[in-house]
Amino acid sequence: MRLEVSAEAGEYVRAQGGHLWVWAAHPRVCCWGSPAYLNTATEAPVGLSGFDPTHSGDLAIWFRAPAGRQPDFLEIGMRGRRHPRVEAYWDGCAFVLLDRRNLRAMPSGADLRSR
Repeated sequence: MRLEVSAEAGEYVRAQGGHLWVWAAHPRVCCWGSPAYLNTATEAPVGLSGFDPTHSGDLAIWFRAPAGRQPDFLEIGMRGRRHPRVEAYWDGCAFVLLDRRNLRAMPSGADLRSR
């Protein structure tokens, strides 16, 4: 997995202790194939485990891959001016499509109707 952290995001995470956790939030809907948005936190999330460490310079990035699949490219950046927050992007997207029947991550361009 290739990791890229923007200068602004790196500065923000360093000011919060130098650790960032990234995970895909399971959608709370009844249908499979719903997008799971990536969440970030500068403190370990309560009740979640299975994070793998990845380092970018002096930052420790802890990534929890949905269904064991990792992106080719994970981008960490900042968003918002009034309420700045760190965001993560999976191969350029803020979400991951999960096929709950097969419990595996699907590429964002997959046609879910053909499954």
